[in-house]
Amino acid sequence: MSYYVLYALFAIIAVVLVLYYCVGFDTINAAGLKEPQYTNALIYLKYALVVVTIVLAVFAGLAQFVASLKDNPKGAIKSVIALALLAAVIAVCYGMASSEPILVNGEPYTDISMLKLADMFIYSMYLLVAIAAVATIVNMSGIFKK
Repeated sequence: MSYYVLYALFAIIAVVLVLYYCVGFDTINAAGLKEPQYTNALIYLKYALVVVTIVLAVFAGLAQFVASLKDNPKGAIKSVIALALLAAVIAVCYGMASSEPILVNGEPYTDISMLKLADMFIYSMYLLVAIAAVATIVNMSGIFKK
């Protein structure tokens, strides 16, 4: 069953990409620039895929947590602690983020929430990549092997 969904998604993505790259490059947008005719279709497809992915990830995580809570309560609590640590990392990175305006195309960009959000993503990515690298090195060194 899941491969039918996968193939259907591949087909939808392929159709939208073919439309985007091969049909109509003479549409003028609000800024007076040319853009492909199906730009909005591609953007909305990406939004839909992100939303569906987030909803399914949350649903699957909750279902696995409930199932794990019945069989292995300690393991379920450890997963909640890991999720809480991730939320703490994101909160700390958001707190560290700058809200100083920047120049974008020669114009000052002053949307504080978006500036802080962009910095949060960058800082959290750096921190999580560093944690993953250290964890990989520690795992390969065999320090915690029994």
